Amino acid sequence: MPASWLLSPTGAEHAAVILWPTLLGALMVLVIGHSNRALMGNAAAIGALAAFLSWGKLVGEFSVGRLDHHNIQILCATAIFYLSVVPGRARLFGAMAGALTAFSLAVGLEMLPFLATIWGMMLIRHAFAEPDIGAWLVSFCAAIATSAPLLLIGQTPASDWWVNHCDVLAPPVLTLAAVGIAVTLAAVMFEKALPNPVARLLFLLAIAAAGLWLASPILLPCRAGPYAASSPEVLEVINTLMVEALPASTMLKKNLAMFLVVMMPAVVIAVLAAGAAWLTRAKTNRTLGIALVQAYVVLLVGFAFALLQIRAANLMTPAVPLLAGFLVHVFASIPKESRMRVPAVLVLLLAIPSVVEGFSRTVGLHLKPLSPAEIAAAKPRPNGGPPGRFCRNTDAMAEIDDLPKSVVFSSMNLGPGIIAFTRHGATSAGYHRSDAAYLNGVVAFRGRNNLRDALASSTADYLVVCKGAREENFIARLESEDWPDWLVEVTGDRQQVRLFKVDKEALARDERAP
Repeated sequence: MPASWLLSPTGAEHAAVILWPTLLGALMVLVIGHSNRALMGNAAAIGALAAFLSWGKLVGEFSVGRLDHHNIQILCATAIFYLSVVPGRARLFGAMAGALTAFSLAVGLEMLPFLATIWGMMLIRHAFAEPDIGAWLVSFCAAIATSAPLLLIGQTPASDWWVNHCDVLAPPVLTLAAVGIAVTLAAVMFEKALPNPVARLLFLLAIAAAGLWLASPILLPCRAGPYAASSPEVLEVINTLMVEALPASTMLKKNLAMFLVVMMPAVVIAVLAAGAAWLTRAKTNRTLGIALVQAYVVLLVGFAFALLQIRAANLMTPAVPLLAGFLVHVFASIPKESRMRVPAVLVLLLAIPSVVEGFSRTVGLHLKPLSPAEIAAAKPRPNGGPPGRFCRNTDAMAEIDDLPKSVVFSSMNLGPGIIAFTRHGATSAGYHRSDAAYLNGVVAFRGRNNLRDALASSTADYLVVCKGAREENFIARLESEDWPDWLVEVTGDRQQVRLFKVDKEALARDERAP
């Protein structure tokens, strides 16, 4: 919007898709570089930044055109991680981490396991009497208690302030935060009365159990996760067709190369850093040792969740640059005359994420080659279309926009483009609070009756399919079997899409037919 004051709407959009991810990426460079330099020195800062800038999974979230919630959540998580391990002004760092935690939750709940892990690790460190952690935790809680309700009020309509949504910052998340705050303040208040670490931890567990029991009426409806209110049909679509939501078992069968490319860079760096930590354990100071332990806890939590959904690999991204920085830090400590420097350099080169990604992609494609359909999907579309089969390009949008203003029925991947870049309404989008938005975009193209019922309930005026997409194959099957008289093709000379006008009278007759 600020760019639109100076530029055309298109120019303002171009500025946004270039400047916003670039700004976030620059902030990541500052956070990673400064924090690793403070912990281990210049060499570590260079190593950490090399890992960030060469790991496609991570730096790709900050590439030009990447307007998404993941990049800003990763930035917040990375800052929170380093605010918890870099020595400094405990109260200030705790307050900053608390505010960023609330902000991350306001953006989305995907990072909740990471945030809970950091909070829990800080409580464990306090139980073992690490200096200044109590001050950090009190400031952390104060910032969350202040900023989270304000963020809820600021982004949620007043009518929804007391609705127990499970997929956004809402009363259930605030209740969970309140339990955490109560546990934390109790830990700080009674630290002198409970000098034994084990006693402190048992006390915290008892307070946490009591708090969760009291809060159970609000929390239990959300135990099924953010999709708790979705129908079984929508859950089936999410769990089987959304690539980022697939579990490891499915990814290993469907797309081994992608799974290896996402996971292996972190695994390789973690294994090598563990070996370096063991070899230098006598020289590692307490602060760095704690940072490494916390990094491995974060990494393991992220890895475990990534086995359930591949997108949860984001949970471990804050830890990987630190481990890479530690590897370079250890290398820099090897004497120049040592014979170990040459093999150490080779190890570092082989551990560069881009190298690991290339090797992983080669191995994955060798073990499970792409099918002809997958190869075709990766080829560029004609007339300026991007790789893929979704017609998300200006030519396709212009062909759709040429229709009289109406409601357009389409696949789920095409729906948001219709909303954003044409004057029409759309019936499909990946919006989990609307079962119809999912089912119209996927299940409707599984059978003639499915499409008939979906069109009738949506009151759409036109059906559009992208040429070459799976939906066009479905239309081709209808043409060879039993073409419905309630679809009249009006594609004309359009090159990107096929268009059909919905004959609503014929559709109603077909619905009434036995």
